[in-house]
Amino acid sequence: MVDVTDPCFLRMTRLISPFGNHQLWTEMIHANAFARGHIHKDPRKLAQHVPLRELNDFGSGIVVQIGSSSPDDAYEAVRQLVKLGVCNINLNCGCPSRNVQMGSFGAVLMKTPQTTANIVDAMCLAARGSSCRISVKCRIGVDEHDSVEFLQRFISAIVERTRHVDESSIGIILHARKAWLQGLSPKENRNIPELNYERVYEMLRAFKTTSFIVNGGIDSVESVAKHLDTADGVMMGRKIQEDPWFLSKLDHHIY
Repeated sequence: MVDVTDPCFLRMTRLISPFGNHQLWTEMIHANAFARGHIHKDPRKLAQHVPLRELNDFGSGIVVQIGSSSPDDAYEAVRQLVKLGVCNINLNCGCPSRNVQMGSFGAVLMKTPQTTANIVDAMCLAARGSSCRISVKCRIGVDEHDSVEFLQRFISAIVERTRHVDESSIGIILHARKAWLQGLSPKENRNIPELNYERVYEMLRAFKTTSFIVNGGIDSVESVAKHLDTADGVMMGRKIQEDPWFLSKLDHHIY
């Protein structure tokens, strides 16, 4: 989350929950920062986004999220992040903000499944030979494209394009709301579109060998436990922003 999950916030949440039960996500970093800005050559600047000093300690508990509309840029970003020791890298296909749309990444990528699949494939190629896992975070639909068939085509394009990779290493994080790219602000997009968890579960049934994490509107221990009965994981954002100590409740009741 922009201006929220910076390294200071991640360190705080790790102090609250030091057991390694939860993956912590960075803010989204544009792949251009690596491919053209060479941010990896400036440790002080990169450390504003990624907790470099704690990477060995956090291990697989850190997910670095990138945004990109270019397979080449995404490849370079993953290549450099893997060199740094990052074990989980995610492609953002869910952000609906106007600035992100103008860069042709985020939720707008859902309208071009093959382009997205090519980006994810490039990320997988860059991570080949390492223990780094690649994932995609997206919505269940975008604008008027909110059918089961649309979402299946999007996920299928990714799965088919990356079939050369062990399918279990490709993860999908599904925000159980669609995104409206026009007429709603990013904040409104987190609340106004209706939640549809059943659509997420339909994808779990359709893609049995793919890992799915459910996201959106989950704010209680009970709802986390319920979703974990079906999904491979649960992602929480605003709830942890508002109440970081909730992580300790999850440690006690879930783990």
